[in-house]
Amino acid sequence: MLDKAKKGLTAAQRAAGQVYDEAKDRAEGAYEIGRNTVEGVYDGIRDKITEEPAKTLTSWCSWCGTHGDHVFSVKPTVGRSIYVCQNCELNTIRCRYCKNMAKAVSKTEDSEPSENKKSRIAKLLKDNWNHELCAEHDGSIPNFERAHDKIRELGEFRRLMEPKSRNLYGLAKNASIIFGGMAAVGTGAAFVAPGIAAALGSAGILGAASTGTAISSLSGAALTSASLSAIGPAGFSIITATGAGLGGRAGFGIANSYLKDIPDYGFFYRRAPVKDSGHRIVVVNGFMTEEDKDGHDWCEGLEGYSEDSGLWYLSWESKTMLKLGKTFSGTGGYWMSRSMAAKAAGFGSKQTAKSVSLVGHALTASEIASNPWHSAMLNAQKAGTLLAEAISRTEGQTFTLMGHSLGARVVFFALRALATKDPEKRFVDKAILMGGAVGRTDVESWDSAASAVSDGIYNCYSNKDQILRGLYQWANVRISKPAGLGPASCSYDSVRSIDFSDLINGHNAWKPNLKEVLARLQVN
Repeated sequence: MLDKAKKGLTAAQRAAGQVYDEAKDRAEGAYEIGRNTVEGVYDGIRDKITEEPAKTLTSWCSWCGTHGDHVFSVKPTVGRSIYVCQNCELNTIRCRYCKNMAKAVSKTEDSEPSENKKSRIAKLLKDNWNHELCAEHDGSIPNFERAHDKIRELGEFRRLMEPKSRNLYGLAKNASIIFGGMAAVGTGAAFVAPGIAAALGSAGILGAASTGTAISSLSGAALTSASLSAIGPAGFSIITATGAGLGGRAGFGIANSYLKDIPDYGFFYRRAPVKDSGHRIVVVNGFMTEEDKDGHDWCEGLEGYSEDSGLWYLSWESKTMLKLGKTFSGTGGYWMSRSMAAKAAGFGSKQTAKSVSLVGHALTASEIASNPWHSAMLNAQKAGTLLAEAISRTEGQTFTLMGHSLGARVVFFALRALATKDPEKRFVDKAILMGGAVGRTDVESWDSAASAVSDGIYNCYSNKDQILRGLYQWANVRISKPAGLGPASCSYDSVRSIDFSDLINGHNAWKPNLKEVLARLQVN
């Protein structure tokens, strides 16, 4: 029995040894395969790391928007190699998604410390942050190739602005203050469409200087043509392309950002010329009613006027303009009561309604953002920026611009932008502002606007406009006096202020009396 047991144990040990040897052989084989695989991956990574990058890449630059050479500069231990654009001399890096060049760190060395904590953080990010995507794929610019394109008619502007590539960062992104490639606007808190500073080039921080709101630290080739226009007591500002940037890469990016804030912005053809003179009339609404939202009220008033000119109606913020129009319906004028002011100011902002005062109320940034009147004033400036951009890209045409109420504000800020484009070329023959919701005492601003027109600016006002007297002056803490109530202050004789108090008895009485207004102005 014992011998039999020993034989069984020996056989079992032999079988176990055989299984072990086979398992060992399999394990060693698997180990060898695994080691070879790991070594292969390692070798691939090592080869990738040690691989010499191309000395020169020819592609689009997200800083300056030009197509040219990018020369190798720095090969980091981890990440993409840094290049330098030979046009703007700023650092670039390959886009994660395509062959275009994204923005790389603006400095290769560490940033010097800043006294202010927020400024120090902003500077750190600005100087040491590589963008993952190029300007096309982060939504900053619609199409590199079309940044300098011209259009034949204003109606082609929206198609020009259609994006070529998918915005991988998303179009709905909004922020109060954005650092590292974007902008902060205003004094304290602010709101602005994303990508504006990215559209302008190397972004800095926008803030308040001792004399007012100004660009404090922008850099980059495209930033030679950027300006700020302030609004209201909170010092909010709108960035506008100026000079060579208007109608070019900088203007293209800014327009792309503002179109996201005014999605219904568009030009609509309302009348073909009897005999095309190459001149176009552009009309812009302020407050509207259901009866005039398509611009037909302008068409009726302009019947028989300058029939050899095509007529374009500019639509912007139509929903807000209709809501404000309902709030201030009727053509007659009356002194705005406290309850009326509260209704207007608190439209969408209960907190503002509670604190409204006809003596003046220093609105907070959030109140301005939620208040339809202030929001409309801000977007009127953006709409003016877009109008200037569209006009500057339209070839072989001159323009007459007409605006009522906030529409006059749109026209005014379009003129200010166009004034910087080319002193030898004036796109606008004349501008007619009726009941203008724009300040009239800033001589420098009016001089700038006047320099953009070849004939002149007609500031049509009525001292019976109680909407402007109450709402506009209240909303601006009585610091700004509207052009729709009195003569504008300007050094140019080409700015003519005409009193229509005998004809216009309220803010919404201008378009119903448009024929009489134009006849008195004696312009055609």
